[in-house]
Amino acid sequence: MNFKTMLLGTAAATLIAGVANAKDFTGSLFLPSKGEILSTTTAGYNRETTKHGWWADEDFAAAEELTYGVTDNFAVYGRISNNFDFKRLTNRNYNNEHNFAYALGAKYNHNFGKVLTQIGAEYFTAQEASWYGHKGNSSEWTKAVEVEAQVGYDMGDGLTPYVKATAASIIDDRDRDMEYSVFAGVHKTFACDKMSADLGVRYEFTTDNGPWGYNGHNTNDWYLQGEVNYFVTDNVAVGVFGDYYLDGTKSHWVDYDYTVGVNLRVLF
Repeated sequence: MNFKTMLLGTAAATLIAGVANAKDFTGSLFLPSKGEILSTTTAGYNRETTKHGWWADEDFAAAEELTYGVTDNFAVYGRISNNFDFKRLTNRNYNNEHNFAYALGAKYNHNFGKVLTQIGAEYFTAQEASWYGHKGNSSEWTKAVEVEAQVGYDMGDGLTPYVKATAASIIDDRDRDMEYSVFAGVHKTFACDKMSADLGVRYEFTTDNGPWGYNGHNTNDWYLQGEVNYFVTDNVAVGVFGDYYLDGTKSHWVDYDYTVGVNLRVLF
C-alpha cells in the first residue's frame, strides 16, 4: 500500500500572529484555547508527470479535522479523509469513491518567551481492501504512527519563522518504511492583519526496505510549499495552499509534481 498516497487527504499545508485583536488560527503552531474547537476542512489535488510522457499520476482528496482545546496549551483532534476516484481528476486506481482514512492525535504547546514550541503524536488507520478491492489485498487495517515537533520565533509585527519536523511509519508491517519530513519557513500576517501567508521549503527522506518501492534505496526530495489565507471574520478563514517539486531522487524520471488545494477554518 502507498502510505504517502493515503496521507494526501491530510496533507494540506497548514502552516501565530494576531488579527485585529483576534486570534490568528491559521498557523500550524496554533492550538485552540480551553473549550474551543477548530474545524479545518481541506480539499487538494496532486499531479505527478514523468518525463517523456510515460505516465501521469493524479489524486484528489478531502479531509475534515476537529481540534478541541483541553487546556490553553493542550489539544486533541480527530480527522477523517477520503481519496476520491473521480474521472479526469484521478487515475481511478481505487475500488470506489469511499476510500476513508482516520486519524486521532494530540498536541502540546510551550513557549519560552518569544520561542514557541509544539510537540504532537498521531495514530492513523485505513483499510487497504476498502481502497483497492478485496482481490489480492489484505482486509486488515493499516496502522501507522506519526510524531512531530515544531519550533518558532515570534519576531513581532506578525512575523514568525519556524521549523516543523515529522516522522511516520506503518507499525504492523515487518518491512515498514520510515518517512521523515522537515519544513522550514515563515508565517506572516499582512493587509492590515486581514490575511496571512506561509512560504518555505520541505525536505522529505524515506527509508525503503523493499521489496517494492525503490528496491531498497532511500529517497531524498525537496519541495517549495506555501499557503495564503483570508480572514472573512474573526473566527472564519479561507485559504489556498500548494507545493511544487524542486529536486531529489525522483527527478531522474519525474517531469513535475505539484499539489494545489483550498481550505476553510472555523474557530468555535
